[in-house]
Amino acid sequence: MLPLPTGWSPGRANSSKRSSETGFNRHRWNVVRFKKKEQLPEDTRRYTFSLPPDTKKLGLGTCQHLQLGFHFSDRLVVRPYTPRRPVFGREEDGKFELIVKTYAPDQYQPDGTMSNILDCLRPREEIEVKGPIGEIKYIGQGKFMIDEKEYHFLDVSLVLSGSGITPGYQLISRILRAKDQGKGEDKTNINVIDANKTEGDILLKDELDRFAKDNPDQSNITHVLSHTDDKWSGEKGHVSKEIPQKHLDLRKEMWRCFAVLRL
Repeated sequence: MLPLPTGWSPGRANSSKRSSETGFNRHRWNVVRFKKKEQLPEDTRRYTFSLPPDTKKLGLGTCQHLQLGFHFSDRLVVRPYTPRRPVFGREEDGKFELIVKTYAPDQYQPDGTMSNILDCLRPREEIEVKGPIGEIKYIGQGKFMIDEKEYHFLDVSLVLSGSGITPGYQLISRILRAKDQGKGEDKTNINVIDANKTEGDILLKDELDRFAKDNPDQSNITHVLSHTDDKWSGEKGHVSKEIPQKHLDLRKEMWRCFAVLRL
């Protein structure tokens, strides 16, 4: 964890006295309160935030995201994040979770500002968020709203990289957990290629692997690492055209949604 730069004010956001039970005003900043942080493997954290008392639901569609904003004395830092939870309406409980890997800035990764700010938050401190953001929204049973037009796909293929797994995770979870959440079985097939540098960089790996194991006829998740050790038995290198050709059914052009989600 790095010290915050001079000029940061954790409580700068001002609460609003509006009344909303179904989500934020997407055109302005809204205040949420940091609740807790949990350590996950490697340098990854799970952050939980509480919505304002008069806001009962986050109101994001599947695949949409929030913008987090932090005011410094000389600038506003804004980054997009897709919550891990809630995914379904029955999970709306006045809170949301973010999964974030903390990056220590160095010559290879100079921009770790937002992840380090989150790592320094103390319980009950306030931050500002804006959303929902994003023109792709999954509404279930293979149906997507893309730029306000409805599309239907029987097969969905995702190529994800690094923290881009989080919007992909929401979609995977929405499809494979629909029946358990009372939405009716979603029979959409989903295939995922998840590219990272090292095995420790794979966010939500246990949950992703469990999805694939529990739904072998409907889903497949392939991890690709550019830096491996002798213990790694999966795909190695970068995502060249050969890897999608090997792990995705590219013949289903009419029924396949191919998306690259990287946030």
